[in-house]
Amino acid sequence: MFFNNSQYFQFDKELISSNGIKANIFKLNNEIVDEEALNKWAYGMRNNYVEEHLLESLLAGTGLTKKQYLEQNVFPNPQNSQGAATMSGEFGEILVYDYINFVLEHYVSRTRYFDKINPDMPLPGTDVMGYKIQNISKPSTKDQLLVAEVKTRSSKTGKKMSLEDNPLGKAIIDSEKDRVRIGESLNAEKRRLLTRNRVDEAKIVERFQNKTDTPFSLNFYAVVIIDSYLYSDQFFLDVLNEIENKIVDKNILVIHSKELIAFLRDIYRRACIC
Repeated sequence: MFFNNSQYFQFDKELISSNGIKANIFKLNNEIVDEEALNKWAYGMRNNYVEEHLLESLLAGTGLTKKQYLEQNVFPNPQNSQGAATMSGEFGEILVYDYINFVLEHYVSRTRYFDKINPDMPLPGTDVMGYKIQNISKPSTKDQLLVAEVKTRSSKTGKKMSLEDNPLGKAIIDSEKDRVRIGESLNAEKRRLLTRNRVDEAKIVERFQNKTDTPFSLNFYAVVIIDSYLYSDQFFLDVLNEIENKIVDKNILVIHSKELIAFLRDIYRRACIC
């Protein structure tokens, strides 16, 4: 159902700032993806938005082809500015779901986009959550909840990045919001699973709803997805050097990729026809 794209996440380097803040840099090597893999990737991405067994019933009565239905009712529209921004942001979030799922080997529910009403509007709440449990019957302090704030910059054009205005700084600052909204995000994820009778998966989420009585490891991530054209070691080192120590209790991850906007739009295009 979902395409294991872990082979395309290639570790590049670790950056360490003058005050000891670390960032892991990965390259998403989309240049080596073949046609078959691209179509599998697109099919898997579509399953983040709509359950495949419902697609035929959703299509019935609309008078639309599958391609038209997906373009108009499921995926953001890149032809308007709001839709283009949402498509870029959601692709970045789904890419982080893939990284957490296939590289870090965490469970992810992939239900976040199922109930969207307006495809062009971004969703509130925590961007990405992942879960790792040793034994669902015996809660352990080693069980892990991963919470990620994701910022995507897929276009090479537009406002120039600066130390005062850059996606990494925004991801780190906005990650702090997850401390207060994590409870509502867990509840929303559990409800989406229960509504679909995915009871065993709902129990995985449930395990993390009461940290006081059943402690676990809580890991915050600040993630940037960016076109390789905009990436430089020095710029991101400068950003890290500007960060205050009080907000570095999180993992920092930067994933860069060549021609990112063309790649992500091709994936959405394929998702409408595969």
